[in-house]
Amino acid sequence: MKKLLTLICCIALASGLSGHLRMGPLFSNGMVLQQQQNTNIWGWATADAKVTLKTSWGAKAKAVADRHGRWQATVQTPAATFAEQSVVVSCGKEKITVSNVLIGEVWLASGQSNMEMPLKGFASCPTEGCNEAISEAGRYAGKVHLLTVPSAPQAEPTDTVSVKWEDCNPKTAADFCAAAYFFGIKLQETLHCPVGLINSSLGATRVEGWTPRETLQGYPDINLDKLMPEITKKIADKKAQNNLYNIERELPMVFYNGMIHPFVGYNLKGFLWYQGEANVDYMNSEYATRLANMVSEWRNRWGLGDLPFYTVEICPFEYWWVKPAIKACALREQQLKAVSLLPNMGMVCTNDLVHDYEYWQIHPCMKREVGERLCLWALSKAYSIEGIVCESPTYNNMEIKDGKVIISFNNAEQGFNRNVRIEGFEVCGADSVFHPATYVGTSGSRVNVQCNKVKEPVAVRYCYKPFQLGNLKSIYGLPVVPFRTDNFPLDK
Repeated sequence: MKKLLTLICCIALASGLSGHLRMGPLFSNGMVLQQQQNTNIWGWATADAKVTLKTSWGAKAKAVADRHGRWQATVQTPAATFAEQSVVVSCGKEKITVSNVLIGEVWLASGQSNMEMPLKGFASCPTEGCNEAISEAGRYAGKVHLLTVPSAPQAEPTDTVSVKWEDCNPKTAADFCAAAYFFGIKLQETLHCPVGLINSSLGATRVEGWTPRETLQGYPDINLDKLMPEITKKIADKKAQNNLYNIERELPMVFYNGMIHPFVGYNLKGFLWYQGEANVDYMNSEYATRLANMVSEWRNRWGLGDLPFYTVEICPFEYWWVKPAIKACALREQQLKAVSLLPNMGMVCTNDLVHDYEYWQIHPCMKREVGERLCLWALSKAYSIEGIVCESPTYNNMEIKDGKVIISFNNAEQGFNRNVRIEGFEVCGADSVFHPATYVGTSGSRVNVQCNKVKEPVAVRYCYKPFQLGNLKSIYGLPVVPFRTDNFPLDK
């Protein structure tokens, strides 16, 4: 009997390794395919097996599985349509039919907990207006499809992860990440086409955790050869406990391996990124370079050109664990710098997207505005819709004249939202001690700043504190990005 059971197990194992026809993780019922592209579709079968694809819109393709059993085909997708489509994949006697397929716009959202934060909010961390938004989610049934990637860190890049496309309704929307959800419904309402949203995010993770190994090997603080045994053991232990969600979040590359790599090549329109808090006190001064390196590597691996990549500035918060906390301001500088290093990047400023009582809340509640501002970037830049403004005013230069500092800005050609009671400006003299400005006035795209305590000004700062809310915006309601004109050390 024991020998019989062993024989059965061996047969089952051999059958499992024979490469039965399977699809890649995103190719399942309810998927959204990027419109009007040569779209990659892949999966696995027996080595050297012939695979055929037929679609309901008439596109066909053939592929042959390689020696590892992986096959990939390319089909041309039509213009966006709400009509449900299907894809049929055949290999010998095996056949897989993927139904309820929509053709439209696909975006992947990633980052840490402010991206992970669901529409229903976290415990004691509400999403503002969540009940109304959840109750209205049924409007987007058949128009917006959602997919959430579970916590799935891996020591090595993996091709598979268990995921499921879901139609938008109150139940599925409540658990989906709020920022990406609000991005998606605004995109759908504006473009009038189906939208597919992929959420692959996890709280407290660093940018290094989402970066491929090949890029990390050049970083002096990360010795992967030394770390690999520890990483492998930690992941194995968590898997044994069935508790991968509680994996150590400071680990490098593991979230890329398990939560991004399985989808590399799936046709997208672009990426949304909401991360940075975990790097405030880790390699802070290298963040711009490291984020740009990650973006470059993702784009290279997708092979679809310079895909749009839009980021969100870390929120105003006390950052109590950082010494000194003002290093959070330096991280914001790094975020702004990062988007200047590569094409097709942009940043949403969040200086005005917290309430005054949220100085101790790392997950501010105004996620609708975050998602909608991300969407403005997409509509203006990725979809080239004229008339839509997405860029916040940013510091350009300053001039000191008769005890007054005259500051000019980019992206403020038509002026600002106010010229009185402007808050957030500080001025310092040669002693490097900053004092609140006693006069701030606007003149076109310039701001005039004075302080009675500083007769000979040297530098100006605007909202350059861990938690400080300004009220100066462009006429389009986009806040001035916090800045400083000095380069004083921040380590005191």
